[in-house]
Amino acid sequence: MKLFKKLFLQIFLAFLVLSQAVFFYLLYESRRQAVESIQHYEKLSFQGKTGELAQKLRGMYETEEQEIQDRIVASAFRQYVGSQGILYRGTKELFNISAYEYEVEDVFKRTGDRENGLLLKTGERRLLLFWDMLTFGKNYRVLYYKDITEVYQRFDKLFLEGLLFTVGALLFIGAFLFHGIYRTIRPLVELKKTAALLADGNYGIRMPVRGKDEIAELTESFNQMAEKIEEHVEKLSTVNETQRQLLGSLAHELKTPMTAIIGYADTLLTLRLSERRREQALHYIGDECRRLSRLSVKMLELTGLYEMGESTIEKKEVEVLPFLEKVKELTFWRLQEKKLSLEIFCTPEDLTKTMDQDLMMSLVMNLVDNAVKASKEGRKIWIRADERELSVRDEGKGIPLEDLARVTEAFYMVDKARARSAGSVGLGLAICEEIAMLHGARLSLESEEGKGTCVHLF
Repeated sequence: MKLFKKLFLQIFLAFLVLSQAVFFYLLYESRRQAVESIQHYEKLSFQGKTGELAQKLRGMYETEEQEIQDRIVASAFRQYVGSQGILYRGTKELFNISAYEYEVEDVFKRTGDRENGLLLKTGERRLLLFWDMLTFGKNYRVLYYKDITEVYQRFDKLFLEGLLFTVGALLFIGAFLFHGIYRTIRPLVELKKTAALLADGNYGIRMPVRGKDEIAELTESFNQMAEKIEEHVEKLSTVNETQRQLLGSLAHELKTPMTAIIGYADTLLTLRLSERRREQALHYIGDECRRLSRLSVKMLELTGLYEMGESTIEKKEVEVLPFLEKVKELTFWRLQEKKLSLEIFCTPEDLTKTMDQDLMMSLVMNLVDNAVKASKEGRKIWIRADERELSVRDEGKGIPLEDLARVTEAFYMVDKARARSAGSVGLGLAICEEIAMLHGARLSLESEEGKGTCVHLF
């Protein structure tokens, strides 16, 4: 804005000075030409009148006495020249009805034979144009003058009026141009300020779009950029907050088993235990270490899901029935441990879905693993798939209603004692929900205590 003001002021002042210089020059030339015209006209008039006077008096006064001669010449002078001339014989004034005061000797001295006359200012602040001529046998001298004060006054008035008009016009034009340029450049100034606020972290700020010109298009593009930046920053903030919570929860989860492991290790190092007690301690240390290993793997998997984003998912058409048969094959030994059976249903049999097969395999395997943990020996687990959804249902212990809304939170476990004994770390459903979101789907859980749980993916 400072640069704009400085540039505008310099241009405006240069234009003002140049226009005034041109105006003054043109006015000066007009006045000079007007004075020259007056000089030329009055010179011709002066020459004509003195010529007529000389022709009239030729031979009429030379025989008379000097006094009579002076009267004859003065009378003729008054008739032909009148009030615009002064008649002298030598330095003696014979006829003068002029109302102006001036130094005659100075006029005679300075006029000489000036072709265009002498411009002289009188004591009454009048401007007189003088000519003088020796005539009548060089005895008589005529001083001719023309008052051109009004000519100069008219030009001075015109100059003042023109100056005031020019200044007023320039001020009006300057204000108009300033307003127009300011309106044009104001969005750029606002854009600069908004960009500074955006750089300071105010990602929600937007600029109003005015008009349909190029600056409006630039403003709209800036708003779109700001919106994308805000979305990206919010996403990063969400991921960072989630990861911070995960790290906090992980630290909390690690505290209990690590304390127990350290305690059992210290006991084995410092006390003599029976073989049975020693084996129990070693088994506990081994179980907790394996649980911590599974926890670290699940944490890496979940953190990777938060960071990868949808753009890195490799989606393709996958036949659902072979996919489910693969799940059944991979979970066979896990199901055999509790003598559970897994039944799969796919309608229609040639059903295909667009998915990232690896991620979706992880999701379904997690759901089946949760169903296995919740089920008693000899029970069944069902996987159903159709055009609308995929579901995994079990006949397990179910989830209490007050816990149902939180089971997808990382590290949340309904029964922590039983979950730890079953090898759970509370990350399975959190991983499943994140995979579902990356596929544009969502999880929905239905559960009733003592009757089982059904997880829907649609």
